[in-house]
Order: sequence, then C-alpha cells, then structure tokens
Amino acid sequence: MGALATAQGVVKRGTNVFVTQEDVAILMNCKKSKAYEIVRNVNNYAKVKGCSPFPAGKANKYLFAEIYGIPIEDVDRIVSESQEAAYEGKGSKEVCRDA
Repeated sequence: MGALATAQGVVKRGTNVFVTQEDVAILMNCKKSKAYEIVRNVNNYAKVKGCSPFPAGKANKYLFAEIYGIPIEDVDRIVSESQEAAYEGKGSKEVCRDA
C-alpha cells in the first residue's frame, strides 16, 4: 500500500483545518477537560477576530498553533496521525460482496 500511496497521479487525502479536543490533549499533554477548555478559548478568540468558530470539540488549527506557539508542522503531524487512525478504524469492517 505504501508504494501505491506515493505513486504518480495518486491524490493524497486532505488534512483537516481543525484540531479536535483529542489532538489538543496530545499536543498540550493535558486531560480531556482541559483540552475542551483550550478549544473553547480558541473558538472565543476566533469570534473576537471576526472568524467563524468551529463546532463544539473542534477549533481552527492555525489559530491554535498561533495562540499557543506550537509549530504548525507539529500540529499537522498530530492531526494527520489521528485522522489516519480514524480512517483505519472505519476501514476495519469487512465488506461483503456478492460474486
């Protein structure tokens, strides 16, 4: 699968423009309740700046990185890993096909 993913003409899966409370908990090394508070703070900051806040449990990853001084590359890595884990979890169900 690795060779196929890097083959010419293969479109990569898009990355999220938001962080979830799980991502924040990993990046900030904190508990889930603190991560929710951080997400709320980022969304409140977005409102103050005139940007649209994300739904509960999600926040703009660029604002998050800016506010907390975390390099966007680190944020992207964690978001990609959690997105990949979620994708793998969904793909684990066996597909039944009629022959």
